[in-house]
Amino acid sequence: MNESLTNTEPLLTAVELDKSYNSKAKAVEVLAGASLEVHSGEILGIVGASGSGKSTLLHILGGLDRPEAGNVLFKGQNIFTQGNDFLEQFRNRHIGFVFQLFNLLPDFTALENAMFPGLIANRDKKSVQEKAEELLGLLGLKDRLNHKPGELSGGETQRVALARSLVNQPEVVLADEPTGNLDSRASQHFMDLARKLNEEMNQTFVIVTHSAKIARSLDRILQLADGQVKSIDKEVIL
Repeated sequence: MNESLTNTEPLLTAVELDKSYNSKAKAVEVLAGASLEVHSGEILGIVGASGSGKSTLLHILGGLDRPEAGNVLFKGQNIFTQGNDFLEQFRNRHIGFVFQLFNLLPDFTALENAMFPGLIANRDKKSVQEKAEELLGLLGLKDRLNHKPGELSGGETQRVALARSLVNQPEVVLADEPTGNLDSRASQHFMDLARKLNEEMNQTFVIVTHSAKIARSLDRILQLADGQVKSIDKEVIL
């Protein structure tokens, strides 16, 4: 990533986010004034212990969940002061999601799964299909378009999920432990693809990971601990 990118206005900003959940009649605080910035064209990593709130933070950044306090700004606009229709459009047009379990529709083909966000956005079916085919081809799945998730390997399923996250050409892709269920070879392949998309398409990624190897390959790393976010050096990740 070009260092000058971090000197520009952030694409996505979290400001003092608070979030807690009730567990056995006790409130468990997972975010307590968490703040961060995501800059266009970077691959940002978020690390932290299991249960520290990484997924919750990602869901709030993408508008899937609301904080109890704090703001999320997209290009300077507070997404949570808008209505639910705005949030739905924000998620569909500007954010791509890759989940650990991928969440593909089992009865649909790879191509149909990749097309799904574009169809939900009421885009022209032909143009959505062309974009989905282009992305699947770019990700090495040209010959697997008509295969259903149960007929694909874990790595192939992951790449379908990545294509799906990109079909609406979002500014930011939020990936929650995208390599958590993959072997080291498939994990590395995902990271190689993410870097290629970043370099060739200036695609911005925010990747939650428990893998030290993956974290060290990213542009910048944030650690979530005790509800707070802080920047850390790659060298301290074991």
